[in-house]
Parts: sequence; C-alpha cells; structure tokens
Amino acid sequence: MIHAIIGDIVSITEGVVVLRCNGIEYSLNVSAQSASRLSQLSGDDRFGVRLLTTLIHREDSMTLFGFFDEAEREAFKQLQTVSGIGSRQALRILSGISVKHLAQALDSGNVKLLSSIPGVGPKTGQKMILALRNVLVLEEEKGPSPSSTKRATLREWNDILDALVDMGYERRRVEDVVEKLVTDRQEKLSGLSHHETEEFIFRSAIIALG
Repeated sequence: MIHAIIGDIVSITEGVVVLRCNGIEYSLNVSAQSASRLSQLSGDDRFGVRLLTTLIHREDSMTLFGFFDEAEREAFKQLQTVSGIGSRQALRILSGISVKHLAQALDSGNVKLLSSIPGVGPKTGQKMILALRNVLVLEEEKGPSPSSTKRATLREWNDILDALVDMGYERRRVEDVVEKLVTDRQEKLSGLSHHETEEFIFRSAIIALG
C-alpha cells in the first residue's frame, strides 16, 4: 500500500496534482481544499511535498487520491462508509467543505449546511449524520471540551443509540438520555457486565423517553 508520496509539484489543475518522485510522475486526485493549499506554495516549498494517499483499486482501473493531511484522508475514508457515497463523491464533498466544518455540521446535525454542499441533498445529508455523527471527530488540541467528552461517552453505546433511533425516537434526545443514564448511574453500572449494562441502559432509556 502506498501510504504517502514525497515529490516535487509538476502541475496543479482542477482536481489533480502531479508529483515527480525519483523520475516517475504520479497523478493524484485531490479535493479543491487540498489543491488550494498546494497552490499557495511557492519557490522551494514546491519541492519535497508530502501528500498522504489512498489507492482505490477496481476491476478496470486504479485511482490514486492525495490528501494534504491525515484529517482529510480519514474523512475521505469515513464518507465512503455512508450508503451511496463512493470515492468520487467523497472527494467532491471534501472540495465543498473543510474537514473542520464537516465535523461540526455532523456533530450539530446541521442538515441544511450539509445539503448546501454540491452533490449532497437533504436525504444524503441525513444519512451522513446518522452514519458519521460521533464517528468523524477531530482531535482536540487543548483537552476535551464538554461536547468531545459527550461524544466519547456515547461512542461506546452506538448500537443502543441506533436501535432507539430505529424505534422512532429523535436522535439528539436519545443521545441526551443515554448520556445522562451513563453519567448518573456510574456506580450501579460498575457492578454489571457489559451485556447487563447494555440491557439496563436500553430499558431505562425507553422508560425515560416515554
């Protein structure tokens, strides 16, 4: 697997960057965000440029995708776990919004913002939130905030969250109830097995949700 390529920038066109490395020129598909950041490089900064990569191998083609940083590559991979989103659309999404703003939109359930991204309608935006909320999370630079602590708490109970949402409960309300149960009942939960804990949280959440 090609993890990254370090080379000199030969050209930057819409959606494609060409890097020359050891006499070989590599064509990498990149987002508009990455292309813009690379275009700002000048002089010696255009030599020895490192792009992280992902290789998509299909029956009739091999396509190399390039990323300015790990956050963008991880977002690219996670987007493809959403039903109906392939590699090309994932790259288009990352061209239309920064990873930071994408993560914030997913965290807040902002369907309107996601739907404004070219190629993403309301239905796809909703699917992205359901699949990637609490999954696509940026590293906190200055310690955990209350929202990041909540995400970490809820991530362990994703199966319960999904089951309750499938029963028709609103996801934000489900998350608030489950987080409160886990936080308030820590002493009781500490004496239960993982399976018993799941059953307790699930039953208690249904009662709390009414």
